Amino acid sequence: MRHYSKTGHAQAGRYSCSICNGLVGIDLFEAGLYDIFAGLVHDLTFTPTIHINYENTILPIKDGLPKFKDMPEEAGGSGEIMPE
Repeated sequence: MRHYSKTGHAQAGRYSCSICNGLVGIDLFEAGLYDIFAGLVHDLTFTPTIHINYENTILPIKDGLPKFKDMPEEAGGSGEIMPE
């Protein structure tokens, strides 16, 4: 696996496959998260719990889950919830 960082920080950036150079995931260091693309995880059962960046949505989703305007506060966003 290769690591690339535009900012030069060792703990932030993108991870790619060292064979095909395909993007594998992103290190969201400030939020304490790694974003690994779900299509790479076989047999994944995914159950959403929130929607992020909902102010930019194209298709409104009516599922009763919280819709964050940008990101939750703990992930560096405003934490503002939008109506469904």
